Parts: sequence; C-alpha cells; structure tokens
Amino acid sequence: MGAGFWLKRFSLAFLIAGALLFAVQLGKGHAPTDAAQFAALWGALSAAIFALTGYIRYRRNPACMLPPPRRQ
Repeated sequence: MGAGFWLKRFSLAFLIAGALLFAVQLGKGHAPTDAAQFAALWGALSAAIFALTGYIRYRRNPACMLPPPRRQ
C-alpha cells in the first residue's frame, strides 16, 4: 500500500468529517466562514488521526490489511 492509498484514505476521511462538521456548525447558527474554518481544522485533525492509526495498524501486521487473493 503506497502513498496514494493513504492519501486517498486521508482525503475521503477529511471530506466526510469536514462536511459533517460544517453542517453541524451551520445548524448551530455560526457564520459560514467560521463554520468552514472549524470544519477544515478539525476535519484535517480527525482525518490525520484516522489515517495514521490505519497506517500504524498496517505496519504492525500487513497481512491483515491486504485484500484476499483473487480466484481465477
């Protein structure tokens, strides 16, 4: 699993967490710019923790993270 895999994983987690946090902040009545800053900061932090945790688990035991072999 190369850098591309981990960047995709980070990006997907960032987009989901950021969108959710942005919607919650808007729902609480914050200004859109404040909500976007909050979502960007905490979305990036949570995505980094998510990706780093996955990478650490992969480094400990890569056999568990690999997909099963394809049957031909």
